[in-house]
Amino acid sequence: MGLTIHYKLSVKKKISSAAARGLVERAARHAKEIGCAEVGEIIRVEPDFPFTSLFVRAGKAEDCCFGDVPARDGWLVDVCPGNGCESVLLALCQYPREIPFRGETLATGYTGGWLFHGHCKTQFAAEHGWEHFLRCHKAVVTILEFCQQIGFAMEVTDEGGYWETRSEEKLCSALRRYDGFVAAVGGMLKDQPSDSGKGLAVESPIFDHANFERLEHEGRLEFGGQVEQLRKESGRGLFKND
Repeated sequence: MGLTIHYKLSVKKKISSAAARGLVERAARHAKEIGCAEVGEIIRVEPDFPFTSLFVRAGKAEDCCFGDVPARDGWLVDVCPGNGCESVLLALCQYPREIPFRGETLATGYTGGWLFHGHCKTQFAAEHGWEHFLRCHKAVVTILEFCQQIGFAMEVTDEGGYWETRSEEKLCSALRRYDGFVAAVGGMLKDQPSDSGKGLAVESPIFDHANFERLEHEGRLEFGGQVEQLRKESGRGLFKND
């Protein structure tokens, strides 16, 4: 939960594993050039490698049931834009076309080529100030733009609206709204009694925000309906202490 950039990277044409690695390496070099805090080594993705699975809907939509599709091959690099920001995982992977699922065979929807679904939550980079958050968010967008320029097909959903509009004003407004929502939900959960009679054990960087109480108030005003629904769900035991 928090302001996030979601992205889908793909190369649909047939290229070799070496060529796929080369594209990921170029993206990693660009991340270094634009000043990202950390850029990891290129990693070979093998079966059961974490963070690269696809999630495929199974059964009826109302069942909310998903099958986990592990990558069978690929290349990945972990990029940290800056403090407080989630890592950007840049990868190209290949997946099986079918997997066993509950005694049946589930089509994964993978049709070939190289693919990766990722996301990067930038919201909590704002703990270090607006300018730092803006640099981190822009860095993610810049990296994805570069990937697009060198041959990746790209689908991006930026919850801050910056990818689509390049408006810092809209991004700032979205950040404030997300801070309010997360503060309202976090405050509500901490106030909810658990089985032990104490509040739920909730941890989030939002609690360290200098203006947490104001953000919580604004969030409750704007998102009262959603927060109340989550409160009811927590009361039914959907959120519990470990």
